[in-house]
Amino acid sequence: MAFVEVIRRSMRPEEWTDLRYSWIKRSLIKEKYEITDLEIRDAFQTAENEYTYTSDYRPLKTGDMYFSPDGTAFIRGHAQIPESLKEKDIWFTLHTAAEMIVKINGHYAGGIDPNRDRILVNPWLNKDSAELTIEIEGYNRSKPDDERNPDALSCRGCRQIFEGAYLAELNEPLLSLFYDLTILLDIAKSNHFDEDYRVFLNRELNNALNLVDFDTWEGVEAALSYIETHIYENTDFRSSGNVALVGHSHLDIAYYWRRIHVVHKNARTILIQMRLMDQYPDFKYAHTQPYTYELLSQYYPELFEELKEKVRSGQFEPVGAMYVEPDCNIPTAESLIRQCLYGQLYYREAFGITVDNAWLPDVFGNSWILPQILKKSGVDYFVSNKMSTWNDTNRFPHNNFLWKGIDGTRICACVPPTHFITWNMPSQIQENWDAYQDKETGGQTLSMFGYGDGGSGVTEEMVELMHRFDKLSIMPKTEHMRADEFLHRNLKDNDQLETWDGELYLEMHRGTFTTKAVLKDFNRRLEAKLRAAELLSVLRMKQGKEYPAAELRDCYKKLLLNQFHDILPGSHINPVFCDAVRDYEDLEKRLDAIINDSDSVFFNPLNKKRREASFIPSENGAFVRRGIRGYFTYTHAEPLSSVSVSPCAGKENWFESSSCGTGLTVKTPFYDVQFEADGSISSLFDKKMNREWANGGFNKLHLYQDTPGMYDAWDILPNYKDVEYDFTAESPLSLQAFDGETAEFACVLRTPGNKSHWMVVIRLFRSSPAIEVEHIVDWDEKHKLVKAEFSCNVLSRELICDTSAGYIKRETHTNTSWQKARFEVCHHKWCDFAEESGGIALINENKYGVGIEENGMSLSLLRANIRPDIQSDIGHHDFCYVILPHEGRAVTAGINDAALEYNHPLVKAEAAAPDWDFGELYLQAVKLSENGEYIVFRLSEQNGRRGCLNLPQTMAVMNMLEDVEGETQTLYYSPFELITLGLPVKDYLRGK
Repeated sequence: MAFVEVIRRSMRPEEWTDLRYSWIKRSLIKEKYEITDLEIRDAFQTAENEYTYTSDYRPLKTGDMYFSPDGTAFIRGHAQIPESLKEKDIWFTLHTAAEMIVKINGHYAGGIDPNRDRILVNPWLNKDSAELTIEIEGYNRSKPDDERNPDALSCRGCRQIFEGAYLAELNEPLLSLFYDLTILLDIAKSNHFDEDYRVFLNRELNNALNLVDFDTWEGVEAALSYIETHIYENTDFRSSGNVALVGHSHLDIAYYWRRIHVVHKNARTILIQMRLMDQYPDFKYAHTQPYTYELLSQYYPELFEELKEKVRSGQFEPVGAMYVEPDCNIPTAESLIRQCLYGQLYYREAFGITVDNAWLPDVFGNSWILPQILKKSGVDYFVSNKMSTWNDTNRFPHNNFLWKGIDGTRICACVPPTHFITWNMPSQIQENWDAYQDKETGGQTLSMFGYGDGGSGVTEEMVELMHRFDKLSIMPKTEHMRADEFLHRNLKDNDQLETWDGELYLEMHRGTFTTKAVLKDFNRRLEAKLRAAELLSVLRMKQGKEYPAAELRDCYKKLLLNQFHDILPGSHINPVFCDAVRDYEDLEKRLDAIINDSDSVFFNPLNKKRREASFIPSENGAFVRRGIRGYFTYTHAEPLSSVSVSPCAGKENWFESSSCGTGLTVKTPFYDVQFEADGSISSLFDKKMNREWANGGFNKLHLYQDTPGMYDAWDILPNYKDVEYDFTAESPLSLQAFDGETAEFACVLRTPGNKSHWMVVIRLFRSSPAIEVEHIVDWDEKHKLVKAEFSCNVLSRELICDTSAGYIKRETHTNTSWQKARFEVCHHKWCDFAEESGGIALINENKYGVGIEENGMSLSLLRANIRPDIQSDIGHHDFCYVILPHEGRAVTAGINDAALEYNHPLVKAEAAAPDWDFGELYLQAVKLSENGEYIVFRLSEQNGRRGCLNLPQTMAVMNMLEDVEGETQTLYYSPFELITLGLPVKDYLRGK
């Protein structure tokens, strides 16, 4: 007999309970009165707290359409307290998917958003009047920030129907029953709890609800009493575990909204949390990013003064030492240091505290250089969530542990087992405990609760549920606490913690190393210009010029702001991209104005003598590089000094070029090269080393289909090579220009359908083994990825990658799932694939993503994704890199120095440093200290060597916050160490 599925058509007991729960939820308001005297004015935000008004005030009635995409609305009105509500708790209620800051009688009363629809009015009533004045500032996106809340989905949209605003009284006993049912139904539906307990719970909830008359609401008190005695007091079912609950809201500075909108989002979030603190004195909340506090103090000073009181009381906790939550892969070491410097200095100034934690829940992996930077910036604890919840291949093995950095520094670290956005449900807390991997060594596990991404934070419901947790024996033990309390109690001096030695690589979001190439280009260039501007400003102090401290600080903070983890990585909407480009263009103009003071001489900003070819802008030059005409020459500029430049004397007939099939054969003093028509190299024979470097596709462009799915801007999937498209050579490689030092070849390629125009320019040099490749692209693709492949005739099982403050070795084989997952990684200025006798270095000026291949590497050049920005990367691109074959290993070959030269070009300035000899250490930064008392020197050991340096005079030893910790004249340093020294300004100016 065939199987016949039996379909139940009657209501199951659990469904009957759910139905009654929904009736209760809809009936929480006991009595309400509509506010009919309301007016609305539409606006569009143009800058931080600046608006263009698109209408005058007009009446706002229930049923009217209001708001517009990314629009602001100002609503005002009056209401009279009805006699029946006097002497009762009165609530202002409004259901909307927009985000609103509400003032009542001139006071900030609270916030309305998709996660909450009522505000207690009583604290803001006038004693002598029953009249209320209502003022609302609202912002609306095309969809709610947080779609985790299904209640918000009913009113989503670019425009909404106004459902009315009301003064209301709540049915308090019914509300208490609603909270009881919310927590208990969550347990009853969750597989994380014991099945027998869930059967018990469903039976007893049904019994409790049977006591309620759903027409008159009689029996609610009896149901509450039944739940107390039959469920909360039942201890037959027990659980284990110990979970710390920390209130938090993740606030993206920009993402699906522009940065200008976060002024309002931040104020609304902070206001909501402070009102919860008023309502629940035991409630504590952690808010990160000093930048957000700056915004509040600037635009909402009244709220900021109240916030300071909450900070002093201990309820409101500033966390996160960094100025914003930056991407922690792409910024240089100095940028990460400045995140800590400006973040911590603000906390000291505003609240008199130094925050001892880095709070980075949503960043896309963390560089190995971070522990040392954090430790020397007053930070002992590190928190970041993504590795535990987002890895696509391996489960990160720890939650509470020690993280050992590139230089050996250890820092206490927490990677919580679950997401940083939860709504404090029992199932989420139990899931956290179940997933916690350090139960025997790590103490408590951390569970953050609160809505986030666009702020919002903890709700009244979350606090009410939390107050019921200790009544349930089936739940783990829970304890609500501050973030620092959790970290100090469980990680401080815990000698049982395991150690993770290496980068915290996120096995996801690998595409963020490449997405929005324009932003990466600006970021790299401006990091170098900020360094040069500070350095030159210090040198000019010797000439009696004032150090432009405020201007440089403002420039740096603007750069740091745009290193936020959804701006620099490219995971944002198009208006965010446009804002960032405007910021970068403004920064570049301001920095150029500080740097450039000469048309005749050039300054070498490095504390290394220059050895590589430099490109010098000149109208008489034979070459156009990145849109600027000029020539290549060797300046041999001494460290930190100016030099006059001129073209090389050169030599005629220094290279030979001849056709070979569709390609070219080129002979130089260094190589015999066989080029293909598309600019790829089929043979690169090194005359000096008498060896072949190429083994297959070398400098070969590959156009892949790139369809990572939901996280389009974020991800590159392991199967990206499955579908490949061919470039067509419209103009095969040919000689374009040459002089006595440089020969330039170019070809023009097309993508399928002639959508994109791609020119490859290759430059060979008479006096250098470097091969420069420039790509000039008009890019118009969708879901494509372009990589330049370098298959090398080299036997090596590791690819060495620059981190900006040292290097990391990454295996090129795929013996384990961990190695397989690292098919695309982040690097900075260079990577190197070498055997003992020599190898190939790839030096770039603005590319971060590199593919690890068995026989070399592939440099990720451009992507074309459409979510969340349909125009992502479309347009003109121009970028360069250098192929540098070398003898020996990367360190002995001086690859890092060559990469520094490539990324820190000569600048148009006349200056000379005193006798600053820091040996092999890289002078990472020179600046005036923030208090104006010292010249600060940041030194970086980048080659993995230990050493000793005798300084010309005794200098202050500082931490990265520029606090003096001692003094020395003999500096002992260890591999990859970052060192901060200070010289009193008066000694510097006197020439000591």
